[in-house]
Amino acid sequence: MSMFSKLTIAATLVILTILAAGIYRFNLTNDDLYDAFEAEQIMLDDKANNEANDDTTVLPKIAPQTNDIEAATSVEVESVANASEVMQKLFSLQTVNHFEVNLPENSKSIKLTHFIKINQTEFAIGDYQDGEVKGRVLLDYLRITPLNFDPALEPDTQSSAPIQDDPKVQIMPFVAPFMVTTQGSGAFWYLGFFNLDYEYKSLKHLSSVMLGDRVEIDSIEPIYPFEAPYKLLVTYRDRAPNQPMSASPEIVKTLEVNVSETGIH
Repeated sequence: MSMFSKLTIAATLVILTILAAGIYRFNLTNDDLYDAFEAEQIMLDDKANNEANDDTTVLPKIAPQTNDIEAATSVEVESVANASEVMQKLFSLQTVNHFEVNLPENSKSIKLTHFIKINQTEFAIGDYQDGEVKGRVLLDYLRITPLNFDPALEPDTQSSAPIQDDPKVQIMPFVAPFMVTTQGSGAFWYLGFFNLDYEYKSLKHLSSVMLGDRVEIDSIEPIYPFEAPYKLLVTYRDRAPNQPMSASPEIVKTLEVNVSETGIH
């Protein structure tokens, strides 16, 4: 074999070796890229699945105990079923505490439970029985007169008091006329003094003064300047001593009432 032939064969083998190496490297590179893309896609898919699982993961629920459900239900039912209709309507208070009026004769506490309309005037009313005596208490709530014992307020603002920054913690003193009836013919009117506690949603009847039997009240006004000693002026109509009770009261009378933060007399 000539030298030329040997060189030709050798060159051919070198070229074939180079080509084979290039083809292998090309294939290896594509495989690596494919594997890399596949691995990245797998990672992205895994991440997406994990995020989806995080979004749709259902946390274990803690079942409430039966006692808790019964307790919550009973409290809710009580607050609705036993809420005072009178406190809700007069003061917008949802509370089981009632508006209670003390009978002046014996301080027996009477709950005002509902409303009744008499001659176009609506009253808050409560029934009572004291021994063998049955009767009713009727509050003329449209004549509720708030009082303010704060001397810093001007006279023209005192009738709308008490005024405080936080209405939830204020105590509102007020007076209101109420009537006590019995099985007899009497219908006695009184002026009651009350304290309304907004924080505790409760009301106390502190004291009363008698106005008369079957009188008709015209007005209840603080005497200005409303400062110690505090006074109220009650204007009402009564009958003459010789007039029957069936007659309409026509005699105008006034009663000056002393009032303090603790009572009325």
